[in-house]
Amino acid sequence: MNKPCTLKSYKSKSLKGIISAPSDKSISHRALILASICIGNSKIFGLLESEDILNTLNSIKKLGIRIIKRKNFYEVFGNGGVFSDPSEKLDFGNSGTGIRLMMGLLSTRNVNATLVGDSSLSARPMLRVIDPLKEMNAIIQHNNGCLPVKINSNNFFSIPIKHKLLIGSAQVKSAILLAGTFVQGSTEIIEEIPSRDHTERLLSFLGANIIIKKKLGKNNIKLISPTTLASKDFYIPGDFSSAAFLIVAALLIEDSRITIKNVGLNFFRIGLLDALKKMNGKIFIKNKRYVNMELVGDIEVCHSELNGIKLEKCFSTRLIDEYPILFVAASFAKGTSKFFGLEELKFKESNRIETMEIALKEAGVIIKSKNDWVQITGKKNQIGGNFVITKKDHRIAMSMLVFGMVSEKPVSIDDFDTIKTSFPNFKDIFAEVGAKIEFFQEW
Repeated sequence: MNKPCTLKSYKSKSLKGIISAPSDKSISHRALILASICIGNSKIFGLLESEDILNTLNSIKKLGIRIIKRKNFYEVFGNGGVFSDPSEKLDFGNSGTGIRLMMGLLSTRNVNATLVGDSSLSARPMLRVIDPLKEMNAIIQHNNGCLPVKINSNNFFSIPIKHKLLIGSAQVKSAILLAGTFVQGSTEIIEEIPSRDHTERLLSFLGANIIIKKKLGKNNIKLISPTTLASKDFYIPGDFSSAAFLIVAALLIEDSRITIKNVGLNFFRIGLLDALKKMNGKIFIKNKRYVNMELVGDIEVCHSELNGIKLEKCFSTRLIDEYPILFVAASFAKGTSKFFGLEELKFKESNRIETMEIALKEAGVIIKSKNDWVQITGKKNQIGGNFVITKKDHRIAMSMLVFGMVSEKPVSIDDFDTIKTSFPNFKDIFAEVGAKIEFFQEW
């Protein structure tokens, strides 16, 4: 029996060109969800058409919200957040963001719904979201803190809460805020470690009564509800997390120079840029502007001789999704790199510390880890040549394909389909700028 068709990357000579990254996945989720509870019709331009986003879109449609795909935008017919009980389970596939945000939204909306995901998502912890929602009187059943999750109507007996968030988690914060949009009173979150703020920005953009105070490195976020959200047009910028693979590839491949247009530059998303610049990466930001209250710009990247770096825990929240590709950058940098505060990586689509350590060791990299840190000894010429078990983790897959574009021997991955969750045109974009990457089939 033939094995499925997947991808193999080969050492590339140079990357050149001006391209656009896929639309931002985090903002796409939030635009769909918030448009569904607005009054009136919203247009979403540049919605990411990946599996994760389409699963969120289809779940919203199952709740009775009309969504139509037009020629160059999606139109969402919001009705203020009045949902119907879905006739079937809401399936979010492998999307942790989609399911956690929708748990928050539905927990105070007086609906009955069962939320499920694939085997990978079903193994991921959900209590950090469920517990504060229960404090708001949400009625939620779960499987030992995991999926499936069943939300039952609480007959509008929801209450606001004041929640102290000890970890940096935009998903938990966003779930509470979305629940709070339909609760009488003031929902308050104290962030000990500030995290990405797309939800707060979009709520402000839509006219919500949200007050944010910053003091001594902490955030106090207060949402006063109920409030009417006015429908508006959403413009989704390019996803920095997807652009990250292009950035690192261009830094590592000799004679490369690329420009990635229209990329979201939210402060809490671009920690990787700071890390790579500390490593001597030649990265320049041009044409900065604001779109829907989000900073957007063009990123120009040139080949650079990178040096090893030490990154403390304080960096982790701002680049938590980019550590796998940063590990690749460190593998080809001069000297030793050490990264601290990586505990959260164990609870992603896979245990990313473990999965990347195995993949990089098999590619010839000297890497070791313990608890929440990873240490990598880099060198210019890494061997590669391995077949990567991605554990259905899209960032592992894409990171190791970038590795194969730089290493002496090609690298192949076991599952191309997992990339479709966030970067469905990965192969085409990289081929467009000159990377050598192709489908192959093992026999």
